[in-house]
Amino acid sequence: MTTAAILLREIETMPEEAAAEVLDFAMFIKGRHTPTQLMGTSNLTVPTIKDAYGIFKDLKGMDTTIERDEEDRV
Repeated sequence: MTTAAILLREIETMPEEAAAEVLDFAMFIKGRHTPTQLMGTSNLTVPTIKDAYGIFKDLKGMDTTIERDEEDRV
């Protein structure tokens, strides 16, 4: 029997309040891990600066610089 099946069997025998606590704990554990850890080896990667180069190339003619007020300047 798999761990998930054993866990489900045990949860089914618990009072509703205890089952809700188990759900809260499972969501807590799930939130502590990154998506790649949850899915094993995944295609999810963090893009590098080199990967992001050219993502605004379709904005030809648009000024993409940040406008700052005089008091914001260092």
